[in-house]
Amino acid sequence: MGIYDTINRLEALRKKIQAQFIMIFVPFFLWLSMALLSSVVGVGILPFAQLCMIAFFIFAISYTKKTQNVKNEFKQLYKQTFVVQALSQNFQNVNYMWESGFAQEAVRMFNLVQLGNRFHTEDYLSADYNGIHFEQADVTVQYHTSGKNSHTTTYFKGRMFAFDFPYKNVSSVRCISNTFMYKANSNNKKVKLESSMFNRIFKTDAFYEHDAFYFLTPQMMERIEALNARYGNIAVHLMGNKLFVGINMHSDAFDHDYREKVEYQYEIGKINRDMQVIVDIINTLSLYA
Repeated sequence: MGIYDTINRLEALRKKIQAQFIMIFVPFFLWLSMALLSSVVGVGILPFAQLCMIAFFIFAISYTKKTQNVKNEFKQLYKQTFVVQALSQNFQNVNYMWESGFAQEAVRMFNLVQLGNRFHTEDYLSADYNGIHFEQADVTVQYHTSGKNSHTTTYFKGRMFAFDFPYKNVSSVRCISNTFMYKANSNNKKVKLESSMFNRIFKTDAFYEHDAFYFLTPQMMERIEALNARYGNIAVHLMGNKLFVGINMHSDAFDHDYREKVEYQYEIGKINRDMQVIVDIINTLSLYA
């Protein structure tokens, strides 16, 4: 299948997803109208409204499953067409699994964000860039309360990264921007660094205080500040010779918005921007030197 045929197929699937989404909600609004009407007219129409509600839920469950199957087909074709090729051209030793992500225990070990009771991850990528091995995935962490006043709080939605950092080796040093909500608890000790600006932007802690000064040199603090200025909402944790980074981007990488038309040049540009975040972290923090 050529690229022109692939784009047409993706567009057909995208439109099908939109149509199915509408088909799910139209019956719901019809039932809601009948339910409101029954409350005004009286109980005579109520049993019919209840029957419609049951039929709606059966229909919605069936159609939601169909929609998910179409979404999976779209995603698989999109990833194969745009993502896999771009990753292979820019990184080495690529292992990309779009349906998988970091294990929940791995994210716990990163010690960047609190873990709620809902966890989702996908777009796992393991590869090398300029001799530096890295892993990354989209991660969403939420806490949901059920009951009369059910509510869902998003602790983290963005990308997490694990980089080899062979030139540093410490027990544990974390610096987390003040805008990064729901950071993971830690037994580390709070550390105040020589840079008053860095102290205003980040909360820093370390298992051994001297490790913080060893890792967070004036040059490294400037580099982390530069990353925070570009992306905001970042958390950095150096443990052993692994550097874990979390960026609360409130969006997913290597994905397409079903509301937008599939256009080749735009998709290539978006994938390149998503990849550039990885390159930018490695280069800005100078992980290879």
